Amino acid sequence: MTSDAISKEELDQYDRQIRLWGIDAQKRLRKANVLIIGLGGLGSEVVKNIVLTGVNSITLLDWRNVVQEDLNSQLLITPDCVDQNIAESSRNRAQELNPNVQICVDSDHVTRKDEKFFQQFDVICLTLSDEKLRLKMNTICRLKNIKFFSGDVFGFFGYFFTDLGNIYEYVVEVPAKKTDHEPEKAKVDKTVTVKRVTEFCTYADAMEEDWTKRSRKSLKNSSSVFFIIQIYDEFKRNFNRPPQDGDKDALLEIKRKVLSRNGMKESFLSDDFVDFCRSALSPVCAIVGGVLGQEMIKAISGKDQPHNNFFFYDGLKHLGVVDKISP
Repeated sequence: MTSDAISKEELDQYDRQIRLWGIDAQKRLRKANVLIIGLGGLGSEVVKNIVLTGVNSITLLDWRNVVQEDLNSQLLITPDCVDQNIAESSRNRAQELNPNVQICVDSDHVTRKDEKFFQQFDVICLTLSDEKLRLKMNTICRLKNIKFFSGDVFGFFGYFFTDLGNIYEYVVEVPAKKTDHEPEKAKVDKTVTVKRVTEFCTYADAMEEDWTKRSRKSLKNSSSVFFIIQIYDEFKRNFNRPPQDGDKDALLEIKRKVLSRNGMKESFLSDDFVDFCRSALSPVCAIVGGVLGQEMIKAISGKDQPHNNFFFYDGLKHLGVVDKISP
């Protein structure tokens, strides 16, 4: 798409969202190039939500082959895709969702990519990652001024992190002020567009927050999923695999270390989490992927206040929480 003009076909196809966020936002969307790294259950939900908005291109990057478990949560593949590359296997269904979006596939390992490769993208969404890769990709995105998202789902729990840079500008619609000629109690239905600015921190900085300085009220409103992420990461570092049945004792030992390291009481996270943190559950992928897709659309369009900077979902409590975690 090289022209700034919106075609009649696009106006018809994207009518509802243009009414929602305006023609200028749609123009920004149709110029955007998005990279999705990791095509598991969460990644496939994000692809679905973003491709339907009419971005210019989406690149699907994943070096893994489809395994039987992927069929439980990945909505872009079919049973005959087992043992085939999961990014390539996701191409056809992604393209069917919106023929006007260019779907690209890359089956190379992300760690083999040089920084120049990432410069072609406006937004990068990283899933199925470990902490080391999250830190590396966030650093690259900061240097290249690329909007960065990272998330994952483990059992009943899910999250994503957002870094839109030191200075991020966006616009919001606010009620217009009454004029001198309008009665004091008159209802004002008009709105005006106001530009606002917010600041994000890096993933590395967020991990440095001193939780002992949080107020009791702040801790009450915080999500224990933040610590489940760290427990999950440490388990994979220690065992070079995700948790499985029979890993309860190892997970509980890591839990004690993680909470102690952060100055938290063991009661902040119930031991029951060990029974609910395996596999990617399709409903949780849909919920987290829906909110993540929404936030990526905000970041591309520059419309509405973004979540800053973590979104956590706890399926046991049926609760989603936005929490700004920073040093």
